[in-house]
Amino acid sequence: MRDRTKKRVKWISGAIAVAWMGLIGLDQFNDLGTFSYGDSAGEDKTEMLMKECRGTFNERYNCKSSILRNKGRDTFRYWGKKWAVTFAPPIFLYIAFHLWLGRVETVEEKDRRERRVLRIELARQKERRMANEQGRQRTLAARRKQDVREAEVRALREEMKRPLNVMVICQDEELVNSLAEPLWQSGYLAIPTDLLDVFSVYREIGYHIVLTDTQIDAPDIDPEDLADEKYPGNRLPLDETIRQLRERKSNIRIVAMSGDFAGLEAKEYIKTATEMGVDALIEKPIDMEKLGDLFEKLMDTGVKSDEDEV
Repeated sequence: MRDRTKKRVKWISGAIAVAWMGLIGLDQFNDLGTFSYGDSAGEDKTEMLMKECRGTFNERYNCKSSILRNKGRDTFRYWGKKWAVTFAPPIFLYIAFHLWLGRVETVEEKDRRERRVLRIELARQKERRMANEQGRQRTLAARRKQDVREAEVRALREEMKRPLNVMVICQDEELVNSLAEPLWQSGYLAIPTDLLDVFSVYREIGYHIVLTDTQIDAPDIDPEDLADEKYPGNRLPLDETIRQLRERKSNIRIVAMSGDFAGLEAKEYIKTATEMGVDALIEKPIDMEKLGDLFEKLMDTGVKSDEDEV
């Protein structure tokens, strides 16, 4: 209950109590006769009763004494009723109001404590989720950097040119695994990632090409974390991801892959690639020979096909 409501009820109760005491007190103590709660024995009535006492002196004395005592008790009851009628209801209202208010405040305090405990628990859970996500990203970052170092050592051992790094944004692990060795033979190192941590090691690893799937399922993230910009696992939409990738490295090449790109005519191909903000499109399932040729053209490595040499 709001403090304003409590204060309003308090003032209304006080006004009712004062009005009751004023009106009933005016009626009772001025004998207006609006309410009759019993009459006391008047002087005339008392005198008549005393004259009716008969017998010996002791009998008359005891009779009159009894009448006088009854008169005192009658007067006490009479005025006691007036005081009770005048002041008992306001006192009862005061007690009832404070008991009710105490009960309300007790319930509200209990609710506040429960909400406070709930907020603390939710904050603790959120911090734990953020810590877990940050730890996951650090682990993946370390693993990817290790893969890059191992790839460089392997390239030296095999006496091949240093491989160019390809970020593969895809949730299909089998597809990434199938791409890894053919791309390596073409001089490219495929490093898998997804839209949750696509930027986690972007500055540590120099990516040259981004190969991204266009169909990526939404990650399983708590609704509270989805609304938090500081949550490290928030996934950006693919178009926003591409835009930010280009902001970080303007000369990066981006290739989108999808089964919907099969059979696109030249105008549709250019329109789709422009709208997505990518450099090229490739259909799924992927033809590795076409993918290798596409990468060579995008990187402008100097490798030419037989048709170009003619």
